[in-house]
Amino acid sequence: MSSHLPPSAPVIFSPSVARAAASAAKDWSHVDSWLLSKYAPLHLKVPSFERTPETLKALLALAAANEAADDPRQQIADLKSATLVKLNTSSATSLDRTAAQAQDDIVPSSTSSTSATYQEAKQSIFSLLSASLTPAGKKSLNSLSHLSQTLSLSTTQGDPIHLASSLLSLSTELNDLEQARQRLDLLSAHVTRATASIEKLLVQLRRHPGCNPAAGLAKENLEVQRRIKTLAGQTFPQLREKVAKLAGAVGGDDGGGGKEGRSMVTAEQVRREQGVYLDLLRRKHEVDAQVRVFQGLPLDTEQARRELEVLREELRSMTSRRDEAFEGLVEGGLSPARYTGTQ
Repeated sequence: MSSHLPPSAPVIFSPSVARAAASAAKDWSHVDSWLLSKYAPLHLKVPSFERTPETLKALLALAAANEAADDPRQQIADLKSATLVKLNTSSATSLDRTAAQAQDDIVPSSTSSTSATYQEAKQSIFSLLSASLTPAGKKSLNSLSHLSQTLSLSTTQGDPIHLASSLLSLSTELNDLEQARQRLDLLSAHVTRATASIEKLLVQLRRHPGCNPAAGLAKENLEVQRRIKTLAGQTFPQLREKVAKLAGAVGGDDGGGGKEGRSMVTAEQVRREQGVYLDLLRRKHEVDAQVRVFQGLPLDTEQARRELEVLREELRSMTSRRDEAFEGLVEGGLSPARYTGTQ
């Protein structure tokens, strides 16, 4: 009793207090034994500063709930053990009896009767084995049967090795299919984004005024098609004749005067034509320079002359003003050289 009380506890003289302390000590002893049974390797004990009435009440309730839950489990475990012992005993006896009966019933006189007896014995053995299985065993057997059917395995391949190999192959195939599905999803997302971008660009191009076709494009297209049909209707000899005529026109006079000279163009002819072209181009530039002087004059000759006379009068007026200014500078004592240097 004194082991569950704090060291500094006063001496108890009241009988009621003594009974309460004894009851608390008994409860604490029950709690300690329950904790020891549950946590034997750890040797757990309630610390002295936690030994309060509230802690004791909570631990007593926990122990009672645990014991109430352990009783049905223990009863079920005992019942299963007894049932297994009984089933094992009855199964062994029935198997011995069935084997002996099957051995006695087998006679070599009739093949059909032997087969029927064998099937009956096999069915009886299967029934006994199925009846002697535990719930966990039945569940495992059903799982193996469903797995064999799912993997399409034959009866000879129902062993664990074939099942494990087929299951691994199926898992590998499933993983490959999952990766392929992910790649297809990624590709589909890229295609969707590209399609949306192209549709957006198409809308912008349709709204942009510079991307619209020209007004006369349809007419030009029809004209080009008409020309193509016209050329397609001509025969190859006709086209060859046109080419020969064009080559003769380009060749010009080459001194030969023959058909061969008119139909062929030499490098000397090209250089000669190039020289003539450059001479004409140079003369054109000279004429352009001469004409540029008269740029701005009217097209009418009389009006151009009158405008020219007006310009000449302005020129003469400016010349006289220049002379007067020069004479004024000379009369003022400034020589033209000095004036030029000052400027």
